[in-house]
Amino acid sequence: MNTDHHHTNACTCGCKNPIVEILKHKLFSKEHIEKLTAHLPKSKPVAASPKAILYSGGTIRPMINGQADIVESIGIAQGNVVACGTYTKVKEAMDAKYKDNYQHIVLDKAHTLIPGMFEPHVHTVFSGMMASWVDVGPFEGQDLKKVYTKEWISATLSSALETSSDTVLLATGLDPALIQPQSGKNFSQIDNVFLDNVSKDKPIIIMSASGHTIYANSAALRQIYNKQQGEPAMHDYNSADDYIAKTHGLLEEEAMMMPAVNTFEEAIASKSLNIIANMDAFFRQANSRGVTSMYDALINQMYMPYLEKYLGARQLSVRLGGALYCETLDAAKALIPYRQPSHYLDMYYGHVKIVSDGSNQGLTGYQSEPYAVILEKDHPCGIFNFSDTETYQTLVDKVILEKGWPIMIHANGNQAITDTIAAFRKALAKYKGPELRNRIEHCSLLEQNSIDEMEKWKISPSFLIGHVGYWGYVFEKVIFEGQHLPENNAPKVFSLDRCASAAKKLRISLHSDHTVTPLGPLRMMEQSITRVMEANENKWPLNVLNTEEQLSNEQALKAVTYDAAWQCYADSWAGSLEEGKFADFVILEKDPVTMSRKDCSMNMRNIKVLETWLGGVKVYTHS
Repeated sequence: MNTDHHHTNACTCGCKNPIVEILKHKLFSKEHIEKLTAHLPKSKPVAASPKAILYSGGTIRPMINGQADIVESIGIAQGNVVACGTYTKVKEAMDAKYKDNYQHIVLDKAHTLIPGMFEPHVHTVFSGMMASWVDVGPFEGQDLKKVYTKEWISATLSSALETSSDTVLLATGLDPALIQPQSGKNFSQIDNVFLDNVSKDKPIIIMSASGHTIYANSAALRQIYNKQQGEPAMHDYNSADDYIAKTHGLLEEEAMMMPAVNTFEEAIASKSLNIIANMDAFFRQANSRGVTSMYDALINQMYMPYLEKYLGARQLSVRLGGALYCETLDAAKALIPYRQPSHYLDMYYGHVKIVSDGSNQGLTGYQSEPYAVILEKDHPCGIFNFSDTETYQTLVDKVILEKGWPIMIHANGNQAITDTIAAFRKALAKYKGPELRNRIEHCSLLEQNSIDEMEKWKISPSFLIGHVGYWGYVFEKVIFEGQHLPENNAPKVFSLDRCASAAKKLRISLHSDHTVTPLGPLRMMEQSITRVMEANENKWPLNVLNTEEQLSNEQALKAVTYDAAWQCYADSWAGSLEEGKFADFVILEKDPVTMSRKDCSMNMRNIKVLETWLGGVKVYTHS
């Protein structure tokens, strides 16, 4: 592989899929893409005609200039916003151009109209690829499962085996960090012995939620060894029994995962044949949760031929942009000079994406000290994806200084964030071009000096706020147990997703990193407002992590609309309902801004999205 990494991982959180990386020539060969897209129409269907409507009543928050102020009325026509403000002003504007040709809708008193919400960090293609695997993840809708135990995982796999005719059972989403009861032992106890109790005969392959581990039963391990015997990855093993005894069915990082993926490549490729239907369902779910715009956080050269065919055959119900993945100097050299997006295209590119480390819940985020969970690993502080900081700096310099591209860098661990800010600082000190909207993705463990540096160099964070809501408790009680911050001796977990401190100085956004957490901007708002650790059985407010970092309702709404669009270079057409912008909006059953913090807890995510509109066309209706 052409890589600068000193670890052969390439599977960090949701930002890089090892299945895709290992089988890239198989899954994205010309022949396989033809097979994936064979039933797509050769051209887009005729687009629906945009509506001309004047809305009044209810609560209308257009988020102009990022402010959550209420206006009396808004008018839309020909796919754009005509006017918003007082009813008189809007009616005059609509009458001037569309008199007798528009509908007047009076919203129910409780209903709320806001801009369509913006998901600034998702993974569309491999979300579609993995959706056909058996789900053994911890989520039920947008909530943690009430029962997520080893017994539940075993029962789910057994049930899938009973109905499957596949030669190997492929499962995904397993998250040791959230297995109940939470314990460091869970990271090692899902092994071949555990999976042999599900099946001794049919091979089982499970991809972990963090993406850095494959779990395999003995039948799968035996098949892997027999098929890959003689390959370099198998040189340390004398027999299939030796391979089973030494790995225990935990195949970590790409070097160990590659033989497993190669062994079962036909079954994996076969599962990907449902990608069209899966992506269609993915976008429908996004609409049902109020999303009208998405930014794919990793578009590589493999995905592009497939995306071109998909986009050429679909009228998208969301607007789609993305970041071009870059991990080597060769990839950076191949970039064309940057031009900031000036208008919307289906699949516009605003950033280059670099991945610096792994995931904290997967124990691969790069830390300044070892994790409190000590396993037999050669990387107790997590993984840095480059041989050294000089190599990392060279890549950042190449992208910014020579090609002029803004970068969004995946950085989870506190050391990864420190090194990432340093790389930005050194590059930007020499940069002479137009201001860039550089970002740090996830930005999990953030200290005040880092926030100050980010303000100085105009680097904005996008927070995977599920780290607090879903994993906060296990971070506090297991993964960072007993660890403290050097600057004030506060618990290390207090530096997790410091939304409020960052929002005082920077424009922030919230994201799902789907498939790492479920889609749902209202849920992300809720988790940033309440900071409830949902894996803790105690009730509000006993299970809140660091109240000083709670956002206000208005700040949270801004983070999933106005500022998310700005971060993704979409602010000239999305993020607010200003005159001339696209008529992308949602109508909610109630107003999220007026909910008390206590009432928000576990409830804001369940506000019904009644309607979702894209360019003046209704793309979702709640039934």
